[in-house]
Amino acid sequence: MNEANHLVNLKENIKSCLDFFAEKLGAIRSNRVTTSLVENLMVECYGSTAPLKTMANLVVQLPNIIIIEPWDASILNNIIKAIETSNLGVNPQKDVKFLRVVFPSLTQDRRDQLIKLANSEKENCRVEIKKHRETFMKKIQSSFNDKDISEDEKNYLEKEGQKEIDKANDNAQILCDKKIAELKEF
Repeated sequence: MNEANHLVNLKENIKSCLDFFAEKLGAIRSNRVTTSLVENLMVECYGSTAPLKTMANLVVQLPNIIIIEPWDASILNNIIKAIETSNLGVNPQKDVKFLRVVFPSLTQDRRDQLIKLANSEKENCRVEIKKHRETFMKKIQSSFNDKDISEDEKNYLEKEGQKEIDKANDNAQILCDKKIAELKEF
């Protein structure tokens, strides 16, 4: 494997970590509700489970209401069950063809819990990034030991890899800070 492939693989792994982290943060509720709060809820229907976004239109109405309009009204009860068993802490209101999910305002205790959750997810992201860094460094060392790359190339890759790691950690911090700022809004 040449030196460019090592760096490209590291960048791809880091990007997937950050994308997953951003998705996790999107699922944490702030004062502004988004469809990402419910779109990945797994709903039992037709003998299997699938994400809610694959079986219904999701629309944000007002700052704290999500309207869920399934393409098949017969699965409304299944969607209600999925929402009630999730950790969202809301009760959907059933209409004839759609559900209305009203999210109450966040209490200060709940805000504090969600801030802790966001920080916890950031740490999980950093741990994953660190694992990718260790794998990257081992591959470089192995290539060096196998005489596939020179010592100068090894040093260059280690330096460039560390730059990518630092940039990824900074991006994770920025994403987390944005979420925390959203959570602190009243």
